[in-house]
Amino acid sequence: MNLPGTPGDPPGHSPSKQAGAGSSRVDFSIAGVIGAELSAPLHSLLQVFHALGDSNRLSSDERRTLEEAWEAANRIARQSQQLARLAEGRLRQSHERVSLDEMLESALRERRQVFLARNIQLEQSIKAVEIIVDPGLLSNLVHTALDWALHGSQQVSVTLGINDWPEHGLLSITAAQRIEALGPGHGGALLNWHLLEQIARAMGVTLTSRPTEGATTLQLEFARTVKHLEGLTSMEIEASSGDSALHTGTKALAGLRVLLICTDTGVRAEVERACRALGLRPDTVADSAQAVRATERDQPHMIIVDERLRDEAFDDLMQDIRRLDPRFGFLEITEQANTLEVSSWTGDSITRVSRDLLRTQLPSVLTLELAKAF
Repeated sequence: MNLPGTPGDPPGHSPSKQAGAGSSRVDFSIAGVIGAELSAPLHSLLQVFHALGDSNRLSSDERRTLEEAWEAANRIARQSQQLARLAEGRLRQSHERVSLDEMLESALRERRQVFLARNIQLEQSIKAVEIIVDPGLLSNLVHTALDWALHGSQQVSVTLGINDWPEHGLLSITAAQRIEALGPGHGGALLNWHLLEQIARAMGVTLTSRPTEGATTLQLEFARTVKHLEGLTSMEIEASSGDSALHTGTKALAGLRVLLICTDTGVRAEVERACRALGLRPDTVADSAQAVRATERDQPHMIIVDERLRDEAFDDLMQDIRRLDPRFGFLEITEQANTLEVSSWTGDSITRVSRDLLRTQLPSVLTLELAKAF
């Protein structure tokens, strides 16, 4: 299938795409308006459809055709409204341990009759993968990805496993298209693709598409994979020994995002050095207001704050996050010398480390704080 990699591209254009990384932002609010406006006339059509069906004035073929057309229109209206809500970027997400393989197999079972009715050959290789995500968004992501693959396809291949490095869950769906689906009229998948992009961006999931001759492969990469995170638990014991050198160059944390609230170049350099050694991705903002905006766009896995910049806005942000994720990692960098205070796993305190101990203690502290969340 020739599918777009970016919003607004023509259906025949399929560049590689990574959600959330340099992608153009499009105002999808009008999509929500259109979806809402379609709801009322679709409800009226459904009532007429049922009336005709009850009076036996429709043949079985006519009934099936009208039913499929109504379902397609209703799906477009629903997806349009979902697209607008996701594009606003202010979702409240829970972070739970979810079996991606079970959810994927369930979604495929639900579509078994669709595959048979459309004479689409299905190949699947699914291994056990657990990830830390919002369950509702993950379900939406999986179902939207499969709907995308069903448009005009003659063969669909679904593969789920874990990369060797980085140890991220990887869902690959390859859709081999029918000849009649090659033209620009193959627009049913276009809305699916836009919706898929927005869901992946909201979840922090990497989305890519790779076109080949006669087929397109979609890949979804999950950084918060449990196999990858289980190493954090075992590393906690090592961290408690105080030997931070054990963590230098470790791959267990690679890909997790850390947000630093700081304007001190010296502190920033130490944090960036420790993050790079652990494979973490640090981002820096200058104050709590910027941190709130950054978190609304894409919530990090941990937040570090210079105590000189800690204010009421930061405390409010910390409370908001902990209401949803009580074990989310927070770290305060203090000017008080020789300070290392580790918060409890269930309390509302905050871990503190002094600036003079950053080089020796920060890798272990980062590991411990990230381990708490999982």
